[in-house]
This record gives sequence, structure tokens and C-alpha cells, in this order.
Amino acid sequence: MPNTRQCFAVALLTAGGWLVAPGSAVAQEASGDVRATLARAEQVYDGLTSLEAQFEQTIEVTLLGRSRTGSGTWYQKGRGRFKMDFADPPEDLIVADGSHLWLYYPSTHPGQVIRSEIDADVTGAGMVDLQGRIFDEAASGYDADLEDREILDGHVTLRIRLTPTGESPYRRVRVWVDAESFLVRKFEILETNETLRIVVLRELKPNQPISDETFRFTPPAGADVFEG
Repeated sequence: MPNTRQCFAVALLTAGGWLVAPGSAVAQEASGDVRATLARAEQVYDGLTSLEAQFEQTIEVTLLGRSRTGSGTWYQKGRGRFKMDFADPPEDLIVADGSHLWLYYPSTHPGQVIRSEIDADVTGAGMVDLQGRIFDEAASGYDADLEDREILDGHVTLRIRLTPTGESPYRRVRVWVDAESFLVRKFEILETNETLRIVVLRELKPNQPISDETFRFTPPAGADVFEG
């Protein structure tokens, strides 16, 4: 059975319930108040009913000297429903229906489907809200630093680096937070095995109606379903 760990969901962290008005990011940068930026971003994220975007993903497996890219449409509805619908490679799919996470990669493993129960206490393939958990723990488990302001697709973003202070499956996490909307436009995760995952989100559509049917998945006829 293939190693199917994937990076796929975007959220922001809890650092308190501060209200920070859009446009105040410049003042935050001057004062170094990264935690306030993250707290506002968490508040915006928690207030979303849904999120649709176009994504581009790059996974670099340093130990094997390999890299893999993909792109498509990203759907999220709450913390239990999520979908990465790949256009490239076509038909590849990651989808969480609220109770199970399904991984289907016909581009590399035709005829195989991985199914895992959704559990908030696990990592890897069984975890839907990957970054949500990271950032929920960031206040006590990570140092946060504002690295720079960066223009991303014409939007001013604040590039924030999160470094674990204790045991963690990650060496480093970076998020690019929109300085006006406080939505995440990019994130990067470096795992302890040196695997680097980068996801860029474009054409963000917050709070658009998304049917629950979007997150339903039926394995193709004849496919082998493995429990992950």
C-alpha cells in the first residue's frame, strides 16, 4: 500500500479573541505583534461558512530527490468537509465527507483508494484540518515571527514563520496572510523528514454556497479500497 500522506487543508490559529481592523497590519508589523495578526486571521477563518479557491500544490521529497506538482479546485465547508479536486493530474482526488477521508490517485496508483476515519487527534492521512490543528497549538507550541511583507498575485501578504518549540512532526510552517482580508493565500510545511509542501490559493471565494454533494465520493467500480 503506498505512502499517501498529503498536505491539504488550510486554517489559522487561536491566539486570543482580539479584534484587529483590516488595514491595521502595517501598524502590527511596526510593533511586531504577530500574534494579533494570527488571532485576527483565526477569527476570520472560524467565521467562514465555506471556502472555494483554485490551488497549486508542490511536494518536494528531498530524501528521494523527487518533486510532484498539482492544481485544481479547493473546497472547504467547516472542519469536516474538504475536497482537493485535481485538474492536473486529472481525476486525482482528496475528499473528506464529514466522517471519512478518501484519497484517490489514479495518476500514480490506479485502481486503489485509501479510506481513513476522520479523527481530530491523529495526523497524516486521517487528518482533515491539518493546519487548523497546527495553529490551534501554536500559542503554546510554536514561536511566531513576521519574516516580511510579500506581494502575492497583487495582494499584500504578511509572511509568518512558525517554529515548533517542542516535539512536532514539522520543522517549520509558513503562512502568507492577506494584510487586508486576513485570509491565507499560501502556506508551506517542512516536515521532519525534509519533505516540503507548498500550497498557493488563488481566486478565493469565501462563504459561497457549496452543496454537501460536492464532498460525496463513491470508489470507482473494481477499485481496491484500503483502510488508512
